Amino acid sequence: MTPRPDPRVEAQWLRKLERATTAHEKARRALDEVIADARTAGVPLMTIAKHTPYSREWARRIADRVDADRTEPEPPG
Repeated sequence: MTPRPDPRVEAQWLRKLERATTAHEKARRALDEVIADARTAGVPLMTIAKHTPYSREWARRIADRVDADRTEPEPPG
């Protein structure tokens, strides 16, 4: 097992991990929205799949989820 680093070193790495995770989540949401928009514009799912890290089926699922999220009414309040 790897020994635990000094708490200050660990804290630095945890901050880096948190920043990278936040950036990844934002980029993934942006990619998901572009996938949905491309499908809406008529780009074939096979073509979308060739230009993303997803299979045709995953691209379809992503586009379906984004479209469903966009059509849900905002909760009150």
